[in-house]
Amino acid sequence: MRSAGWLFFLICCFASLIAAQKGDAKKLLEALAQRYDQAKAITLEGTISTLTKSPSTETKTTMVFNLVFQKPNKFRVVMKDPKGQVQQLFVSDGSTMFLEFPALKQVLKRPAPKEGVPISGGNLLAGSLKEQLAKVKEAEIVGEEKLGQRKAKVIKVVTEDGTTALLWVADNTLWQTKVTIEGKRFIGSTGPKEQPNPLAEAMKQTTITQTISFAKVDFNPRLAPNIFVYKPPAGFKVVEKLEMPTTQPSQRTKPTP
Repeated sequence: MRSAGWLFFLICCFASLIAAQKGDAKKLLEALAQRYDQAKAITLEGTISTLTKSPSTETKTTMVFNLVFQKPNKFRVVMKDPKGQVQQLFVSDGSTMFLEFPALKQVLKRPAPKEGVPISGGNLLAGSLKEQLAKVKEAEIVGEEKLGQRKAKVIKVVTEDGTTALLWVADNTLWQTKVTIEGKRFIGSTGPKEQPNPLAEAMKQTTITQTISFAKVDFNPRLAPNIFVYKPPAGFKVVEKLEMPTTQPSQRTKPTP
């Protein structure tokens, strides 16, 4: 009976600890969302690493980003490869958005979005955390890790659609996120299949893990007056629809007799 009593006591303590962690996680997320929502402008610097795994291949890409965002829809986003070469540039002055495509030497001109940044992870990078956190179904503190010179709480969250993510939070600031997406979750039943779909089967066995690390987060910074003014580089053409390169008749391979 004495052993059973101690076991019951330990179970109760463990259950109380889990409940406290979940409550603390919720408070941390609420404070986090409040700080980002109250900011009128924010600058972010960091890296985005994407790891794609399948049974036959494994690839990893890393991009360095710099984002300046002023609510509701002014922004400048620069994405570079690890060597410092610009791969993407997005600029919005609040009415018009410009997207640079260096490989094509073209600039796509579009109306600016009403709010936020229209890129992968844009809502997160732009600080629109309230909307994202509203989708969280479960949250729990699962540990503590040191990122640089700061100690961050590691919070595991599960969203309404079943996505699981880890958030590293310190001083009411988000310093890192990690999300793993399983391809099989996106390949649902589409009714009777007349024949196998190799692409769908391959996707089922693929997982994508994206980690966003923030080296710098600055709330309400002093912004340069012309930070959201865009001027195309010399030799770049501004278009409303991308013009894909075509092969000239003289460059086509002649058919073999």
